Amino acid sequence: VRHDAIREHIYKIIETMRKPKICLTCSAGGHFEQLRLAMKSIPSSEYDIYWVTYPNKHLSKFLESVKYYTIHNATLKKWTWFVNSVESLWILLKERPDVIISSGAGVSFPTIYFGKKLFHCKVIFLCSAANVTKPSRVPYRAYPLSDLFLVQWPELQKIFPNSKYIGVL
Repeated sequence: VRHDAIREHIYKIIETMRKPKICLTCSAGGHFEQLRLAMKSIPSSEYDIYWVTYPNKHLSKFLESVKYYTIHNATLKKWTWFVNSVESLWILLKERPDVIISSGAGVSFPTIYFGKKLFHCKVIFLCSAANVTKPSRVPYRAYPLSDLFLVQWPELQKIFPNSKYIGVL
């Protein structure tokens, strides 16, 4: 049922587009797994989909079967944000996605920001299931940029009033 809700929301945003290109961006680990689960019921053959994440040996097997780009992980150091931003801009210029779907963390924020502000991409953000009552920094930054903001816990709707509650994946 939750996958159907995600699919319905995604279809509403992209139904007016012809052959949309979708950028899936997230960090490795739990964020990657959340986004992978969210996309499970979306027929990948109908869309031009690519992933943007940072290099991680645990993802190598999955990434062998999909189109992907790796970028530097944006840590609290300013130079990593700069490098990540340049890499994100280059990928956006090359791919020109219609929709950016992200489950966060910081590695994905430059793609979300530049995609929305410079390329007018539709943005769908999936708040991590790990954040039950208080989100991390990225959801606060992604919320005003998102066309659809999905939360997995009803408590987060108080913080993000225009979000859609979908339950835990």
